[in-house]
Amino acid sequence: MGRVRSLQVAGYRSVRDDILMTFPENTPVVLVGENNSGKSNIVRALDLVLGESWPGSHNPDDHEYFGRDKANGSIEIVAELAGVNHADRQGTDRVEKLNWKCSANGPARFSMTLWQRGESPYVSNDIRGQCACIYIAADRRLDYQLSYASKFTFLSKLMRKFHDRLMSDPTRAEDLRHKFDETKAIFLGVPEFAEFTSELQSQIAELSGSLQYGLDVDFSAYDPSNFFHALRVHASEGGEVRTIEELGSGQEQILALSFIQAYARAFHDAEGLILVIDEPEANLHPLAQDWLARKIRDLAGSGVQVVVTTHSPAFLDIVALPGLVLVRKNDGCTETVQMTPAELARFCQDHGAARATAENVLGFYAAAATEEILSGFFARKIVLVEGPTEAAALPVYLERVGFIPAKEGVAVIAVHGVGNLAKWWRLFSAYGIPTYVVFDNDARDDKAGAKRSDLLATQGISEDQHAAYLNTSDWVVEETFCIFGGDYEATMRRAFGPDYAALEDEARAVHGFGQDSKPLLARDVAQHLLLEHFPDGRKQLERLAGTLRGLASSSTHGDSKGPSNG
Repeated sequence: MGRVRSLQVAGYRSVRDDILMTFPENTPVVLVGENNSGKSNIVRALDLVLGESWPGSHNPDDHEYFGRDKANGSIEIVAELAGVNHADRQGTDRVEKLNWKCSANGPARFSMTLWQRGESPYVSNDIRGQCACIYIAADRRLDYQLSYASKFTFLSKLMRKFHDRLMSDPTRAEDLRHKFDETKAIFLGVPEFAEFTSELQSQIAELSGSLQYGLDVDFSAYDPSNFFHALRVHASEGGEVRTIEELGSGQEQILALSFIQAYARAFHDAEGLILVIDEPEANLHPLAQDWLARKIRDLAGSGVQVVVTTHSPAFLDIVALPGLVLVRKNDGCTETVQMTPAELARFCQDHGAARATAENVLGFYAAAATEEILSGFFARKIVLVEGPTEAAALPVYLERVGFIPAKEGVAVIAVHGVGNLAKWWRLFSAYGIPTYVVFDNDARDDKAGAKRSDLLATQGISEDQHAAYLNTSDWVVEETFCIFGGDYEATMRRAFGPDYAALEDEARAVHGFGQDSKPLLARDVAQHLLLEHFPDGRKQLERLAGTLRGLASSSTHGDSKGPSNG
């Protein structure tokens, strides 16, 4: 069974320097990141080498070169394969790679690298067919994939396999020919059709009489080269037949995945199939997204290689982290980050989690991974806070001093407890996402200070400085973290005086906020507080906003001299 082991891309569209994406077995490859980070460009590269069109005849347009300029150099796409073989008169050899290259001056060169014989330009369709890519782009075009428009559509490939199985049983094939002939006889029972057929054959014989080789045309109830081409796909709804074009996008998704799942089970393996879906969440409500994500994981577990690009955390699964590919742009160039469990465990060990191992790290994170937390993989920067109160109020305060988190691609995420801040900081920082942490010095949840000390250590704060931070009652804003002395509410009341408490009382009276409504209460106060009356408090908010603007990629800082309240 053929499969892709890795994909290497350079010089293609938004990809300037080499990126390497690996394909773990029985695990979907999930490309995540901001809009316009280059996810679709990566899957287009895969489709170029293994998709419908013949790679050797593809001459790239200017916009397919990095920077939309041929002068930037050549394009190179290499798919490393496993389980693909090449047989000829010299014997059988293993196909290690398929290579597509095109310089600024062209033309494109398509070749394969054989294990024993090295590079060869003689790549056959049979070789590509052993590891074929079905690409369902964002515009879907499912009606095309479920048609016989070309021999490379999914339906054509599927029916070819059925035809080959049929022809392996000569008796059954001959029986089917007789049935088709009987069907044709019924068609010929229509007088006009019979007359048309006879006249057509007569005219062709007369007009081609001078040709060296005669021409003959006849109608058939089947395609002799593929009996299964006589079958057409029809959907029905409420008992009424519908064309594929009439289906809703969600129905198309279900139909596409059902076809692939049935294919894998009918042939008892994936037989070299790679399914690529751009944005599978499109037009699906959240519960349908969750269900589709589950089916995609099941499909990958059955042996089909699945690649998706997504903006939905429903398709992220920490247990399947080896297939998670974070895609981002740096100075206009697409970059990727992909980690193995061993690499993640090593990063965690280097940042204070001594007990992390390749065997336990995925389960450790998966146990508490919510969609809210995993949404951080789609952010440019992350602010981790202890709970929903800070998550509700901080974005409001930041916006009021000119920093709009959503506009800046900053996700403010509640991790539900000070003890979880270091944990999630390690995960996001391992992927290079700039991550800021906000916590308070309320000792009720951390009497010995061990959780906060662990967090300070991840930020590069030396142990001899921990006590100063843990004992401060000030509102501290540092380069990579923020501390509310005491708890959040106490800090806000000190910073904004009696007005803060008065607004709390007013919100309780007007909206009926109770003890369980702390996040709503904090957000309401943040919306109505007159910041201009409290220059010191406003200054701290402005300092926090400025710090977030300048937050760099997850490097730690060990040069702090101790707490500063600005």
